[in-house]
Amino acid sequence: MKICSHHAVLVLAILGLPACASTARVSPVSAQASGAAPLPVLIRQTIRTEMTMQALFMGRLHHDPHGCLRGDSDEGPIIVWHHDTGIERTPDGRTRITDSTTGNAVHVGDEIALSGGYRAGPLSNVTESVPEPCRTPKRFFIAGRVMSEAQRQDILARQRRQPAAPLPVGAPPAPTVRR
Repeated sequence: MKICSHHAVLVLAILGLPACASTARVSPVSAQASGAAPLPVLIRQTIRTEMTMQALFMGRLHHDPHGCLRGDSDEGPIIVWHHDTGIERTPDGRTRITDSTTGNAVHVGDEIALSGGYRAGPLSNVTESVPEPCRTPKRFFIAGRVMSEAQRQDILARQRRQPAAPLPVGAPPAPTVRR
């Protein structure tokens, strides 16, 4: 009888281990369960394309009080991300947006560069349900792929090297500051 009880304990332990192991691997702890602030809404394009508009957004990635990801401030354009973009909370608590094709990533608060184009509302062809405050801004930025920091720095360097545009013919001379 003593041998049977040991076998029963061994069988139960073996059967219980896979269940415990699978629960440990399931999804990461949600932001709400860990006490962290909820992730912002990641509005993504539903249209899968490699084409992008030719405008450039350069500024700070901002998370507004309504859960919208914007450029620069609470009044900045809502960013509509490329369809292959994802969002997650990093172990240090920051919000990271990653382009799964290129592997490039940006964090809320970073200075970023995105190709794409500006568009006025209404918002259409997006994947996630969009909170009301994120639906009615003056404009959206429809983003292409997430640029790396090296690409952003390259753009800044090219801008610094460009000569100042000449004044049009017949324009008044630039003002002179005297001290």
